Amino acid sequence: MVYGPTDNGPLLLDAKSGADRSTSPGAAPVAVNEYTGAALDRTKRNGLIAHPAAG
Repeated sequence: MVYGPTDNGPLLLDAKSGADRSTSPGAAPVAVNEYTGAALDRTKRNGLIAHPAAG
């Protein structure tokens, strides 16, 4: 999977096909590991938020 930010919010694509995986993934992580993904929260003055990894 490939995450990325857009002007309309985060985007999640299937890395093999390029198809949308989710139209509202909630975040576009800038750093990930096996436990969490860290993303910028642009709604709260560029704070940092963490999301648990899944899958």
